[in-house]
Order: sequence, then structure tokens, then C-alpha cells
Amino acid sequence: MSAVEELAVDRTPPVDGDRRGARLARRWLVFGWPAAWGAALGAALFLVARDAMPDDGLISLSFARNLAEHGQWAITTGIETNTATSPLNVWMLAALHIATGYRAVVAAAVLLCVSLALVGLGLRRLGGAPAAVLGPALLATSPVFTSSLGLETYLAAAVLVWLLVQAAEGRWSTAGVLVGASYLARPDLVIPAVVVVLVLAVTSRRRLLLALPLGAAVVAPWVLFSWVHFGSAWSNSVAVKWANGSWGGETLTVPGYWWGTFPGPALTIAATLVAGGVAVAVAAWRRQWDAAAIGLGGAAHLGALACTETPPIEYYLGPSIAGLATALLLVTARGPRWALAVPTGILAGCVVLSVAHGPLWAEGLAPMRQNIATVAEYRAIIAELPTDGVVMGGEIGSYAFYCQDRVPECHVVDPVLSDPGRVDGLVSRWRRFHPGWEVNYRYYRVPPPVPVRYRVDLGDPDHQPGDWPITRAPGVHQWGRLSPEPDPMVPR
Repeated sequence: MSAVEELAVDRTPPVDGDRRGARLARRWLVFGWPAAWGAALGAALFLVARDAMPDDGLISLSFARNLAEHGQWAITTGIETNTATSPLNVWMLAALHIATGYRAVVAAAVLLCVSLALVGLGLRRLGGAPAAVLGPALLATSPVFTSSLGLETYLAAAVLVWLLVQAAEGRWSTAGVLVGASYLARPDLVIPAVVVVLVLAVTSRRRLLLALPLGAAVVAPWVLFSWVHFGSAWSNSVAVKWANGSWGGETLTVPGYWWGTFPGPALTIAATLVAGGVAVAVAAWRRQWDAAAIGLGGAAHLGALACTETPPIEYYLGPSIAGLATALLLVTARGPRWALAVPTGILAGCVVLSVAHGPLWAEGLAPMRQNIATVAEYRAIIAELPTDGVVMGGEIGSYAFYCQDRVPECHVVDPVLSDPGRVDGLVSRWRRFHPGWEVNYRYYRVPPPVPVRYRVDLGDPDHQPGDWPITRAPGVHQWGRLSPEPDPMVPR
């Protein structure tokens, strides 16, 4: 071989390597930055709002801690209960809890960052750079989402966006897996998931219909395990939420409650839903079936909530807002440049609200907070709970999460979620009104209620010695009190 030939042979690999490097660089420019942008927004949000995590978010973290540390499906350590609405969220948090050295709050931050990174990536593939910039920012500032840290709201949005990506690209197998994941993320998320598949199957890709039976197959192992082991194929939280019903006639879709209680957030919610509804019509007219599908999914979810007496809890609106906001982003990103002013205006409103909320974040008060006390106040209460008996508390998330730091001395239960013997009252009511589902309870067994020795009452306006201060709302200060009273549910 001549020197010229040897030189030619020696130079070939570096040229190929340079080409591979160039391709990787191009991929980063196209896809890497949306993930980094979403993750950065998640990290910033968590730094600002970590002290304002809602009690329901701490319920999810309590499930995750017990699963990771004790192998128990429980809110309160040692008391197994089938009331986790989102198994997928619990599994992800439990895995991250272990991966982060058993730091559950850090696990919640990581899952938030990953979820928003996935939203950014998915929107980049669907709507280009404008959607990838505005989408994660809108979710990271929407008061519905910022008031639900620790819950499955962001994870559900990521599942929904990536289901749309896979369905729009005709990948029925991965779409089917994500349909199953939607049910495991939260049962009502299956409504927009099925709508997305059906709309795209009817309008463009018939093979997508195969995603529906595949999704059922993905869910089947957990459903069968839950049916036999827990006595119900679905979480008992479904019965709890149904039995609780509205709050004195106030339901999730009654505007009066939102305007009177959270006027600023209500305005951004209404703007998102209305603009998203208009975007669905525009998408259908332009035959942008992916945007129409996700928007119709969000609208169907909202319609299903309107048909029930769902109480006005903000994070229930998460899938509706995620679906309609995604439709809005896709339609405006594909239209004239001035159209982007609509989602940009909504984003600006959300940012202004978040900034105006200011010091209330540090005080533990989220924009749409509905808990009785702040996380810090609950921690102070839990540090002083007696250790010679079980304590009955109301909002079980904070109690259970911080009591795990004092196990085995600290034991708490609540009337509706943590103790199966008490949950049964609401499950029995559900069964009376839904006799056609009795087969679901073939293996249902009810343990006796856990006996309690003390009760914590929150919300008293009058102070007595030994009471704990609590902050019901900005400027609304009340008191919590420990009472050594017998449990009326357990005969003495």
C-alpha cells in the first residue's frame, strides 16, 4: 500500500466521526434544548413552591416512601390501603426516592423536571420551537399546576403529550402503552387518551385502533392484582370522591366558586379553556387532526367532570387544561406569527400572578391552596403529637409523611383515606348506589377500624393554652387543638 493510500485510509474514521458529531450537535439544537428548558423551568418552580406543596401531594409522597422503605401500599406505615389515585406516580416517586438516597422531596423535584422536559420534547416534535418554548412555561406557571406539586398533574400532562406524538406518527404500539399509562397516571386521564386515539384513527390512521386493546392489556396486570389483593380493581379513592360530592352545591365546573375564591387564577383558567376551545374549531377547519384530537380530549374530560358533582379541587382540571392548552399551542404555532400572541398573553397573565403571589410562596401558600394549615405548621404539630396512642387527623398527607420520621412512635389515621376500616363507610355508599358493579367487590374484605386515642381539630378561631397556630388563608389565622377523646367508631 502506498503512502498516499495509507493516508487516505487513516483519515476516513475521523471524517465519519466528525459527521456523527455534527449529527449529534444538530439533534441537540433541534431536540436537546426543549428538554433542558423544561427541566430548568421545573427546577425553578420547585425552588419557589416547594414549601407550598398541597396535602394531597404529600399523600403521594407518603405512599412512595412506604413502598420504597417498607414494601407497603400505605399512607400510614403499617396500614395498607387502596386509595392511591395514581399508581404510576407512586411507582415513579418510589423509584426516584431510592435513587436519590431516600429523599422523597428531592424525588418529587426530579419527577417534576423530567415531566416538563418530556413536555418540551414532545411539543417540539409536534409544533416546533414556539410550542416547545411556550408549552412548558405555561404549565410551569398555570395556577392549577403550580398548586399541585407532588401530585400526578405534570406526569399526566407528559403522558398525554407523548401519546399524541406517537399517535400522530402512527405508532400504534407505543401509543397503546401510553393509553395504559394514562389510566395508571389517573383513571380519568383515559378519557382524553381514548379520544385522541379515536379521532386520529377515524381521520387518518385506522391501525391506531389497535392501541386501545393494547392499552387494556398494559393495565390488566395491575387491575387484576388490585382486584384480588385489595378487593377492588380500582382505587377506593373513586368511591371517596364520589361520596363526598359537591361542597354545599359548589362543583368543579361552577364558575361562581372560582371567581369568588380565586379570581386571578380563575381568569387564566377561563382564558385557557375558551382559547383552547376556539383552537379546536380552527384545527378541525384546517384539518390539523392532532391538534383537534388533543383539544377534543381535553374538552371531553371537562365535560365528564361537569356531569358529576365533583368538588372544586383545582388539580382535577389538569388534564382538561393540558389538552386544550396543547391544542391552542399547536394551532397558533402553525399559523401566522400574530396568533402566538394568544398563548403568550395567557402565559404573561400566569407569570404576573405567580410574581404577585410573591412572599406567600415562602409562607407555604400556593395560588389555589385549599388546605387548612401550611406544611410548616403541620410539621410543628406532628413534632408534638403524643406517642402513647393513634391520633386522628384531618388532612392525612402531612401527618403521615412527617410521622414516618418518628416511626414507630408516631401513628396517625384519618376518616377517609388511610384506614380501610373507615374508608369502608364511603365504599359501602358507592356500592349501594352502583349495584351493577358488585362483581368488583367479590374479594373485598374490611378490617376493623384502627382504634384511636386522640384527635386533632383544626380551625378553631378561639385560642386556648397549648393550641397550635395555623394559617387557613392569607390573613386568616386560626388554631389547632389536641383532644384526648374516645373514638366513636370503636366500641370501648
